[in-house]
Order: sequence, then structure tokens, then C-alpha cells
Amino acid sequence: MNNSLRQRGIIGIILVVLFLVTAITGIMLHMKSHGIIFQPRDILKVIHWIFGVAMGVFAYIHGKQFFKMLIALRKRFRFFNAVTWIFIVTAIVTVATGLIKLLSPVKIHGLGLFHYQVGLVMSIAVVLHLIHALPTLPRYFRYK
Repeated sequence: MNNSLRQRGIIGIILVVLFLVTAITGIMLHMKSHGIIFQPRDILKVIHWIFGVAMGVFAYIHGKQFFKMLIALRKRFRFFNAVTWIFIVTAIVTVATGLIKLLSPVKIHGLGLFHYQVGLVMSIAVVLHLIHALPTLPRYFRYK
């Protein structure tokens, strides 16, 4: 896999878009429990699943690209490092519970709410990660 700076930047931008669509559709789907139903609900579910799985794949690639840097800078950027690890753990749990919800032949009581709550924690971690990481994004597109 080519690991150029430009590729890292493009994957970062793709992740932001995937995150926004996944988070917004997830919140829209959750609103049903509050009596607000967005239609067509089935299409929203498919969009949420597709973008969520794509986000999981791109987050894995992104993590693989930056893992050595994350480990090397753990003492210098403690808060960023902690937020990133919270994001990694919650992303794994969110994707896993989403896949269980998708593939399970029966509805598992409480799994949807747990998936939503972990997704919210992940979203907060993502926003904190982005606050720190987005200012560095332009350097990935500089020409030599």
C-alpha cells in the first residue's frame, strides 16, 4: 500500500465525510425511539450501514498508517493519545455491535441503544481527535 502524505490526507478527508454521514443517519434512526420517524427509514438504514462499514475500513487503513506515529508521540501528546485510544476502542465496539445488529436473525434487547450510546462516545472522541488533527491536514497536500 502506498503511504504517501497525499494519500493520508485524502483518506483523512474521506473519513470526515463518512463519519458525518454515519453520525447524522445514526441520530436520525435513533429518533424513532423519541417518536420522530424519518422516511424512507429502510433507505436510511442502508445508508447508515454502508457508510458505517466504509468508515470502519477507512479507519483501519488510517490507523495502520499512523499507528507508529501514535505510539512514538504518546508521551508528548497525552490528551490526543488518550482520545485516539478511546476512539479506537469505541470504533471497534460500534462496528461490532452494528454488525451483530445487521446479521442477527433476532432482535437483541438493548443492543440498539448500546450501539447508539457507544456511537455517541465515539463521536465525541472523533470530534476531539479532529480538533487536534485537522490543523495538520494542509501539510499533506503541499507540493515539493
